[in-house]
Amino acid sequence: MDATTWLDDYARRMRRPERLEDLVRMADDRILAAVPELSADETFRHDLHASTRAHWRGLFAGLSREPFEPRPPAEAIDLARTIAGRGLDLAVLLASYRVGQRAVWQHITAYLDERIDDVALRSAVLVRFWDRTSLWLDTTVEALVGTYTREREQLQRGFLAIRLETVHDILDGVAVDVDAASNTLGYPLHHQHTAWVLWADDDLPAADVQRALEHTAAAVAAGIGAGGRLTVPSGARTLWCWSSTPGRAAAVIPDALSHARVHAATGTPAPGVAGFRRSHREALAAQTVAAAVPRPVTAYRDVELACLATGLGGSPAARELIRRELGPLAADDEPTVLLRGTLLRYLTLGGDARRAGERLSVHPNTVRYRVRRAEELLGRPVADRRAYIELALHILDAYGSVAAIPDRPG
Repeated sequence: MDATTWLDDYARRMRRPERLEDLVRMADDRILAAVPELSADETFRHDLHASTRAHWRGLFAGLSREPFEPRPPAEAIDLARTIAGRGLDLAVLLASYRVGQRAVWQHITAYLDERIDDVALRSAVLVRFWDRTSLWLDTTVEALVGTYTREREQLQRGFLAIRLETVHDILDGVAVDVDAASNTLGYPLHHQHTAWVLWADDDLPAADVQRALEHTAAAVAAGIGAGGRLTVPSGARTLWCWSSTPGRAAAVIPDALSHARVHAATGTPAPGVAGFRRSHREALAAQTVAAAVPRPVTAYRDVELACLATGLGGSPAARELIRRELGPLAADDEPTVLLRGTLLRYLTLGGDARRAGERLSVHPNTVRYRVRRAEELLGRPVADRRAYIELALHILDAYGSVAAIPDRPG
């Protein structure tokens, strides 16, 4: 068997879906570990996975062909545009390809070590594989640097650059003049906001994506009854959106998603600049859940417990849960801490006042009294929101106070 025949057989085996996905995960895990900017949110991760998958497919399709004519996949171009559109440095794009190149080389050398004993054949395969992958990557990187540069130049020249910079400053917690920022964005930051993320399926033609996203964004905002709408692109197939609502937003987003290949993830309504950030952070967390279980709409309020349990949303989400669910019961004074501890013990023991009293060395009636006092502070029966209240109590019991919860981004 010669090198060409061996590589042809290798490529055919690697194109099988399960083998291909193993290679995508292997490469992307290394890239995300080395280039953390690309793990910032689901849009980055999605575009990276799509790009890596397309690279493997293209490489395997042409590995043994003559002539070998590498062409950058459309998905790789989308990733370069996303990186440029988010204002990340060109070094992020180049680093991802350096790490990816090492991952490819480590894969093929380990693979050959296991399967080829003939030193001459192994050497011939390595030389041919390296020549082809090097040409593939060099051609791709050269093309993507051009894509990145053009995208950045367009953004920097236009008003979109100013809007994007203002939005990213707000999301990064930079202090802004709210009136000036509202004028720049053409959007009232003083109001209450509902944030959502829209993204299009991979099989929706590129020429139709922006029209579908914008149409859906307009339909959602109209359904909510928004007093203002702000949209900014966050990737080739993703749109970040906010609507300004004078009151709580109605649950109408599913009805507004008329396009079957556009999906939405929504945050909860929240006021002011802090609410602009918080609702967006929740929408991104919901989008991450939706990536695992695709559905037309994923609302943060429906997946909040799953997000908190898996670390999505970070410390801000945990603090917001405590503020919203416990209210005055989150205070640090000794009587309130006593009520909280009793309520937590009561809930963890299945609502059994007798067993809770034994654990706390008090009479069951004392437990019942403290639970009633805690419910008065909550403003509702514990049973109405038991899972949420119990989780908030556990977090506060572990850290002692809201202030002690360590800062950790979502």
